[in-house]
Amino acid sequence: MKIERHLIILIIIISSLFGCRNNNIKEIETAFESEYLKSNLLSHFPEKIKDNKKFRMSSFPPYCPPCYECRAQFGKVYLIDKRDASMENGFINSCLYHTAYSDDSLIIINQIELRKELFTEEKYNKAFKHRYPIPYFENYDFKLGEKTSTEVIEGEKHVNYIYTIPNDLEVYVLEAEAGNFWKENCNENRPESLKEWKHGYSKGIATSATEKLIIYWTMIW
Repeated sequence: MKIERHLIILIIIISSLFGCRNNNIKEIETAFESEYLKSNLLSHFPEKIKDNKKFRMSSFPPYCPPCYECRAQFGKVYLIDKRDASMENGFINSCLYHTAYSDDSLIIINQIELRKELFTEEKYNKAFKHRYPIPYFENYDFKLGEKTSTEVIEGEKHVNYIYTIPNDLEVYVLEAEAGNFWKENCNENRPESLKEWKHGYSKGIATSATEKLIIYWTMIW
């Protein structure tokens, strides 16, 4: 989605993550942790990039106190790279939760829809027992295509971008916790349907065998 992007700092890193763990990852992690009480949020991100052609990374840091005024108290960062079986197996063996993205009754967090619910769907922002939050991967650009829809609300046009995702996407949650971990709370609206997961964080990986991709993510809300 590309709604209210002027409220979010967008960082696109295309070719700077080669070699050892670089300053950009650390800078992003520092930006997230400057407003958040949890640390090591990007500790599972890779030290080296496997394939420059497949590699894509986007970061949407929170825009809230103590660094900024209350404008967007949520954030995410993801990195898409060539699938790495050796690293992937290490994560899978120690993951907290595993699911196929095609399964029903998943806690899917669509951050853009947390406050205003402009383009609501049954699929996301609902809590279920014995589940852990995962991203709304239709917000992630896999370069497999996209579709759009528009809504005009109070005279303002909003465009909804839904990206095509791999059909065989498997999701592994490495760490997740419900709770309000913001250093200063903006008291933003959150759907009641999320119950105890109205605030929290989640980090993990997702894989696609058909597309030969691995996706690393962290999100806070």
